[in-house]
Amino acid sequence: MTTTAPVRTLTPNEVQHLNFSQTVGLVNEPNMCSGGAATIRSVLHRVPGLGAGDRILEVGSNTGFSVLEMASATKCDVHGIDIEESSVLFSRNKAAALGLDNAHFDVGDGTRIAFPDKHFDMLFASNVTSFIPDRGRAVDEYYRVLKRFGVLAAVPIFYHRRPPARLLAEVEQAIGAPLPRFSRADWEDMFGRPGSELFFSEEYEYLDLSPEQIDAYVAAVLAQPCNDDMSQELKEAAGRRLHYFYTLFNENLGYARYAILLYRKSAPTTFPILHASAPVPGTALSR
Repeated sequence: MTTTAPVRTLTPNEVQHLNFSQTVGLVNEPNMCSGGAATIRSVLHRVPGLGAGDRILEVGSNTGFSVLEMASATKCDVHGIDIEESSVLFSRNKAAALGLDNAHFDVGDGTRIAFPDKHFDMLFASNVTSFIPDRGRAVDEYYRVLKRFGVLAAVPIFYHRRPPARLLAEVEQAIGAPLPRFSRADWEDMFGRPGSELFFSEEYEYLDLSPEQIDAYVAAVLAQPCNDDMSQELKEAAGRRLHYFYTLFNENLGYARYAILLYRKSAPTTFPILHASAPVPGTALSR
């Protein structure tokens, strides 16, 4: 999905022809996973025991949001790889500014992960797998670098209603990549491997945004200190481009949902349960 980031010498007219990844590179948009920090907390809560000496890898770390969240919440060594060098450099600088010496970033490809077999206790892949042409090879790599009983955490976006063909075409042009027409079940099958166990799966819907909410987010992105060197004219052009993308994606996500999927590699047993159960509403007690 990512491409070489544009430089700050672009003209305002050239900015209007950038795709979303290029615009993210221009303004260092956080480009966080679906659900943001709440998703990261949910994943870490359901993978107990991660601590000093353990290793986490994020594939598609972009500008570092998820890696920095995990590094700040655990004592693990957290690594992020991304194919875009400028995003990696930005992430390293941000980690240094935050004093997170357990956050590490490298240029890397999800289909050729430059780490040894059985190296990580958890691998986090937000929606990046959607944009990898050879998804099967990428998932094979995810499992290769996971330790025995390690956890693969994926947060894919999928369509639960069929969007108009016009909208699909416009989104694909905006992101510069084809969109998979996957369902939640398709993603669950994609991430599964023989011997793995899907031990947690939860679905979320996106809430519709108002134009005012989009305006406020655009302003927050442009107000980041890393954008202080941009001219006002370039900022305004980037703001218009971001507003277009966010408005388009808001429409698209009205047809979509996302899921948090957690798989355990080499589960002790994957034998099916006979007597299934479900929680009884209103009976939970917490102290």
